Amino acid sequence: MKRGHLLAGLFLVLIHAPAMGQVLKRASVWDLKLGQPLSAQPAAHAFQALACGSNGNAPRQKLNDWSEFTKCPAEPSGLHEVYFEYDDENEYIARAHDMEREITRWTGTTETGFPVIISALIDDRSNVQGLRMVTDPRLAFRNDVFEAELRKREVAYQFGGVMAARYNLNPGEHCKSEPLAEGEGKIAGVYFKQLCEMRDKERNLIYTIKWNYYRKSGQNAYDPRVPGKATQGEFESSARFELRVDQQR
Repeated sequence: MKRGHLLAGLFLVLIHAPAMGQVLKRASVWDLKLGQPLSAQPAAHAFQALACGSNGNAPRQKLNDWSEFTKCPAEPSGLHEVYFEYDDENEYIARAHDMEREITRWTGTTETGFPVIISALIDDRSNVQGLRMVTDPRLAFRNDVFEAELRKREVAYQFGGVMAARYNLNPGEHCKSEPLAEGEGKIAGVYFKQLCEMRDKERNLIYTIKWNYYRKSGQNAYDPRVPGKATQGEFESSARFELRVDQQR
């Protein structure tokens, strides 16, 4: 969003919307219509920072519109990943009014309080065949979100459980726990390496969720060079959620 447009919008809000009486909305990943063409999706300007995705990691080449998705290399599945972020206008409005709860609600690209990296998965016929959400560790290093009460990286793995509960994935039926690999370790005696998948035959969808909480090889709770000194950030805590149209039917 251009700065001039943002300031003009804020001015109008301050003049015509006393006490933030209007209902704020913004487009989200849940507005994507799976199995339908780009023409049926929210316009690109409803989001911001469109770019080629990198399997749930940081964005790559910038894009101006959904139609440029072919600039993004196809994944092995044949789908093109397009990264996008949520519009930040509501965040600036909330900050202008010092509304702490609304700041948390609208800060960054988040779902249920978890910062996430979001992307759409598009096939060569311009149909959106899936969506991807991966917990985003980058906000932990930003100092402009301090007012927002967002979930920290330490509990990012819990996003997997939130999404499993949302779609009724049964741990005993749809999930399996993977063992720790050589060199990996528990955190305070526990770890999670969970992979869940469920096929919804009625809706023709596949849900895939993965969440991790453990120490990678070489990571330690205490600095081996300084006895008794706790390390900072030496752990893996993440979750990934994918929802796709079942192409096997």
